[in-house]
Amino acid sequence: MFTSHSRFIKYFFILVFPFITAMIPTVPDEGMYPLSEIRKLDLKSAGLKISIDELYNPDGTSLIDALVNISGCTASFVSADGLMITNHHCSFGAVQRASTLENNYLENGFSAPTRDKEIPAEGITARITVSYEDVSKIILEAANKADDITKRTEAISKKISELIKAEEEKDPSIKASVSEMFTGQSYVLFRYKTINDVRLVYVPPRSIGEFGGESDNWVWPRHTGDFAFLRAYVAPDGSPAKYSEDNVPFQPKKYLKINPNGVDEEDFVFILGYPGRTYKHQPSQFLQYQENILLPYVSELYAWMMDLHEEVGKNDPEYALEISSLVKSLANTEKNYRGKLQGLSRLGLVQSKKDEEIELQKYIESKTELKSKYGNLLNDINDVYKDRFESGKLPLVIQMLSRFTTMYRVGDLYVNYKKEMQLPDAERRSSFQEKNRKTLLDQITAIYQDFRPEVDKEIMMKILVDALRFKEVTGSKLFDFVDGSKTTNESLSAFIDELYSSSEFNDAENVLALFESPDLEDDPLLDMAACIGSVKDVEDEKNKIRESKLNLLLAEFMDVKKMWKEKLFIPDANSTLRLTYGYIRGYAPADAVYYSPITTLKGVVEKGKDSGDYQLLPKIKELYNKKDFGIFTDEKLNDVPVAICYNTDTSGGNSGSPILNAYGELIGVNFDRAFEATINDFAWSEVYSRSIGVDIRYVLWVTQKVGGADYILNELGVESK
Repeated sequence: MFTSHSRFIKYFFILVFPFITAMIPTVPDEGMYPLSEIRKLDLKSAGLKISIDELYNPDGTSLIDALVNISGCTASFVSADGLMITNHHCSFGAVQRASTLENNYLENGFSAPTRDKEIPAEGITARITVSYEDVSKIILEAANKADDITKRTEAISKKISELIKAEEEKDPSIKASVSEMFTGQSYVLFRYKTINDVRLVYVPPRSIGEFGGESDNWVWPRHTGDFAFLRAYVAPDGSPAKYSEDNVPFQPKKYLKINPNGVDEEDFVFILGYPGRTYKHQPSQFLQYQENILLPYVSELYAWMMDLHEEVGKNDPEYALEISSLVKSLANTEKNYRGKLQGLSRLGLVQSKKDEEIELQKYIESKTELKSKYGNLLNDINDVYKDRFESGKLPLVIQMLSRFTTMYRVGDLYVNYKKEMQLPDAERRSSFQEKNRKTLLDQITAIYQDFRPEVDKEIMMKILVDALRFKEVTGSKLFDFVDGSKTTNESLSAFIDELYSSSEFNDAENVLALFESPDLEDDPLLDMAACIGSVKDVEDEKNKIRESKLNLLLAEFMDVKKMWKEKLFIPDANSTLRLTYGYIRGYAPADAVYYSPITTLKGVVEKGKDSGDYQLLPKIKELYNKKDFGIFTDEKLNDVPVAICYNTDTSGGNSGSPILNAYGELIGVNFDRAFEATINDFAWSEVYSRSIGVDIRYVLWVTQKVGGADYILNELGVESK
């Protein structure tokens, strides 16, 4: 059976983050707090009505035992039989993979009235945190033994791999990972139990779960029913197991109680979850790189790819279904990046960071001992980033080719495969060893699953033609496979035309045979992959050196900032368990504009259209006209609340996080941020940082009245009328 992690966390309290314990402010201006910091917060004064032990108890069961990490999102157990609630968009890929044109669960929704009707949520696994351990000393000792600073990152990666391997060999049911909490300072080993059998239980139609589409994505006011119910299954003995009819529902230590009465404006709320990456402690140059290079390049490319896929899908419904999950992901990132660019510009965040660093330098120079140790620190950081700026978009171009063009991705894989096959099996990289051969071939099959040569060709052309405009790219050897520095749009176009018409890799059926007998020599794709691969190797080596230097420099940067500010900091989010809290609260995004924090069913109907992003399910309009709200009416609003916004500090990965009231009861599910709050990953502000969730009353109303899934309400222990 899955074991308690409470006794482990008790020692985690003592061992981890000793340097961030002294001066955490009682009332935070921001924060995604690690569990070790919860008892240092004055949550009672903030509005919490339960004891801290009920929220987090190192010696017993508490709310955190109901939390689950599901494939990059958060979920929470809401019944004794492993029922979980998360976001519709977190289950989107699994629903899409289960759908066909005949049984389109994505468009029509999915409901399993009995357990035997629940279907596999392919691609989703659930991870439950079992224990933590501070491994900073072990990691840093290995790093400090590196005979060259440029090998520091490599030494850290090697030691992390060793620790993970050792943990997983001790207990094969454990999946381990090591997370860097502060760059170059602290590292924590996390142990997880992984549930491999996750099934779909109830998912609303896309017109509810994605109501507003990309028009409303990262927008408030919002009217989206972004929720889904899944169930976790294990083997009869309680151990993790792949899908089997013999598996049984997982019995969690703790599950959340639903409060069908919802919340009101200014109510205290808190969120537990697994936020992704934030970058609040980075120097000004990091933000400058984001603002000038990464964000504009990626957002423009993603917008173009979205248009391409949607245009192809207009006349090909099967392709549109296959590609729907990718398009949704592209759209989400593209709009997020545009929001970040707007926030960086509006706040003048780069200049603000630079001004802060000027003052920091003055502080360093004001004290002899600090000047001796840190006098050149900011210049040294600047030198590292100067090198990164010289590489510019070159690494991004290579990354985008590998991520979004099947031909280049497989060509690069084949070139590396041929090299590795020249080595004895034991000396090859793990993915190319004979024991993992089936996994490799399955990976290749999966890569070609959605391969459309005409679309692939368009994407490759776009990425490479764009790259001809970048000085740092044309100044490299990236285009030597065409004609080096003399490459033109015309010569590049001619090469790509030949590539997609003559390459052996253009036919998916041939590719597995090529990997069975790796003797192909003469193919334009191999020339291209070898050429770009050699450039990538050079850039990877440069990046290793930069990261190794920054590993030391940013540790010193944080040390001196703590002294200067006379306070300590919360580590950036990194997909580990965190708490954030705040209040149901509206905001003013612009002059003379105020947004209240609760939307209603009336707004859904008012926005509703016959098609498009605001396609309105006829059943919803019918129920609204009848005022058939059941027990889920808000008396003040005289309507069913749909979405709520609140001033917590959230990020990617908090999708699906439970929104809990002062008594620790589930009153909503977090799914987004306002457009102005996309900048949260870099900086948080009470003025504009608002997170968005679906109100539990709308979840229950849709589930019962629209979905007819009273069985869900019965399992949740909610009165059904």
